[in-house]
Amino acid sequence: MSTFAKKVLLCIIGILAGLASWPFSEIILFYQGYFPSYLVFSVFLGLIFGLFFGIFFSTTEGIFLQDKLKIVKGTLTGAILGIIGGALGFLAGQLVLFIIGDTFLHSTNDFNKIGLPVSRAVSWAILGIFIGLIDGVRSGSGKKIGVGLLGGFIGGALGGCIFELLKYILSSVVIGRIIGLMVFGLLVGFFYGLIEKKLSYGVLRLLNGVYRGKEYLINQKKVRIGVLHKNDFTLSEYKGVEDSHALLYVKKGDIYLKNISNSSFIKVNDDVVAEQKLKFDDVIKIGEAKFLFKYK
Repeated sequence: MSTFAKKVLLCIIGILAGLASWPFSEIILFYQGYFPSYLVFSVFLGLIFGLFFGIFFSTTEGIFLQDKLKIVKGTLTGAILGIIGGALGFLAGQLVLFIIGDTFLHSTNDFNKIGLPVSRAVSWAILGIFIGLIDGVRSGSGKKIGVGLLGGFIGGALGGCIFELLKYILSSVVIGRIIGLMVFGLLVGFFYGLIEKKLSYGVLRLLNGVYRGKEYLINQKKVRIGVLHKNDFTLSEYKGVEDSHALLYVKKGDIYLKNISNSSFIKVNDDVVAEQKLKFDDVIKIGEAKFLFKYK
């Protein structure tokens, strides 16, 4: 799977997350009157949105790397962060509504056309941030956390604005909510993928074997390569690859490759190396797997 395909995958997952969360949100809206207050209702609604978006987006990295274990492990992280982001986001939205309500809103019309859209945009932006943080928290990568903060905020804020706007543009509020949720997920996925690519250090492209053409985005300062699932890039289908075979790390903006295996070698442009700074178009051999190191 190429890095372009990953961006498409993120958008598709976002759309599916919005579609999956819609029927549950409609049920909660139907029973709104049973909640003790609008604040409790709003927070619970945000929690449900966060749960679905968190679970769906948590599977992206595992699907992209074709690693089932990463999909399973990421789900719990995604669910927790999604729930927290949804609850905090919609709680913050109510706080914003309370603050601007006393200062700027002087009529029901102001409340519906200014207060609610602004407060909900804040809610969706915060939810978008927490969704964006999922893979960074799971992997412990500060770089990915930064990508998630920026991509999640932009996609969440813009998607939230469109979500609220559609309720006034479309004749059916229900259809507006369906489309709005899908647009929100699409934009979070799009901006996360866009910023992740822009801020990455480069790409490793497999040149041979069963995963020929597959691309690995180098988007954190340390990347482990090997057979075991604890590695960032798993090469279980390639002979000669050790449990933990090689380490990519970033130093002063340059990428270095280091052999961390006990007995096997790595090659860069057919030369056996223990540790070497990489340049674009280098051909790397780790066991039987061959990579091209290319610009993002």
